[in-house]
Amino acid sequence: MTTFEIPGRPFAKQRPRATRQGRVYTPKETVSFERTVGQIAMQHFPEPLTGPVSVIIRASFEPPKSWSKKKTAAHLNRPHTQRPDLDNMAKSILDALNRIAWADDGQVSEITVSKVWGPTARTVVHVEPKGTEDNWRSIGSIAAEMVKGQDK
Repeated sequence: MTTFEIPGRPFAKQRPRATRQGRVYTPKETVSFERTVGQIAMQHFPEPLTGPVSVIIRASFEPPKSWSKKKTAAHLNRPHTQRPDLDNMAKSILDALNRIAWADDGQVSEITVSKVWGPTARTVVHVEPKGTEDNWRSIGSIAAEMVKGQDK
C-alpha cells in the first residue's frame, strides 16, 4: 500500500477542446497537472501494480483568507460542496496514475473520493492492491486513518 500527497489546490480534469480545424486537444493546465502527479507517483511506484487496485482520494481545500477564524474553525473537516466537481477531480488523478501506479486503469476496482475543508490545500492519494481477504483492510478504516492524519 502507498500513500502520497499532492500539494496545492485540488485540480479537476478539464474537458477536451477543439480547434476551428476540428482538432481535439487536452488543455495545458490538465496536461501539466497530470505530469506533476505522475512525477510524484513515480517516486512511490518503481513499477506498476498488477491485479485489482483500490484508490482513496481525499482533497482538502484551504478556506478563503477573508473568512473569520470562527467560520474557518467551523468548516474544518466538513464537506466541500463547491467546484471543482468531485468526479472530474478524481478523473485527473486516476488518469495521471495510469501506467505508473497500475498497468491499466481497468485494474481499479474500488474508489473512494472525498472533498473537505482543511487547514492546507492538498490532495492525499492512497493506493492499495486488493489481494486475499487476509491482507485487505476495509476501505473505511483506511479513510478514517487519512482523516486523522489530516487533522495534524
